[in-house]
Amino acid sequence: MAYQGNKPAVNYQAVKAVQQFNGNGSTTTFTLNTTVSSKQDILVSVDGVIQDAASAYTVPDGTTLTFTAAPSSGTGNIFVNYLAPQAGTIT
Repeated sequence: MAYQGNKPAVNYQAVKAVQQFNGNGSTTTFTLNTTVSSKQDILVSVDGVIQDAASAYTVPDGTTLTFTAAPSSGTGNIFVNYLAPQAGTIT
């Protein structure tokens, strides 16, 4: 039987949601739940202040967010916004 209409999608791209962490004043590394290709793929905020990707943090292996100085203590005070779309496959 022939298929009529547009071909169904097999791939998609979506922007991931925001990920939150709790700072404790001493921890400098946090594990991201989505792999990123560079530190420019995320926007990091601590206590409502956007962090400078050039000096405030690194992402050395794509999943570990490492701050140069420990973020302040607080519940859910660290926000990571994923900027790059993530590719996936529809099954």
